[in-house]
Amino acid sequence: MLKGLIAGAALAMAALPVAATAQEGEKFDCVVTSVAADTKASIGAAMAGAGDDAARDALFQQLSTVTDGCVAKHGIAEAQRAAYFDYSLARISREWLVGDIAKLNLSSAIVDKALDFGPTGVNPDLSSDMSEDQIMAIVQAYIDSGVDIEKVDNAVWEKVGAYAAATSIYWNKRKQLPF
Repeated sequence: MLKGLIAGAALAMAALPVAATAQEGEKFDCVVTSVAADTKASIGAAMAGAGDDAARDALFQQLSTVTDGCVAKHGIAEAQRAAYFDYSLARISREWLVGDIAKLNLSSAIVDKALDFGPTGVNPDLSSDMSEDQIMAIVQAYIDSGVDIEKVDNAVWEKVGAYAAATSIYWNKRKQLPF
């Protein structure tokens, strides 16, 4: 009987980190899962340069409203709200751009590797501009993977650049969030 109680207590204790991790995942996912697919597509396209300022502002206001709801739902500190909004905007844009770039027969993983993006990566700050070295690292990585860069349209390169910027913001803002 005592062994059964100890085993039950051990299982309950082991489940606590899993529950905490699931809750943390819910915080990271809340905005993204609360936004409709068509709105995500509009946000992704806007971040890649589509639409006008008024349309972008309306999308950002919608996203801000959803973000406020997730901040309240999960008890996220007001001091974290801006980073949480930026993270969510970058994540939505990044996910849309991954799909859009793939439709153009390019892999976003090449950009990730070239600029060392990821949970343990350097994640350079591209919130303003990319350096010439960073641009050339991306171009060379595509060349090395067999892409004929002469056949890649400028509009596609703009999407690759938008993906790099969104990925930079995504990883850097995620690291600022304490959950």
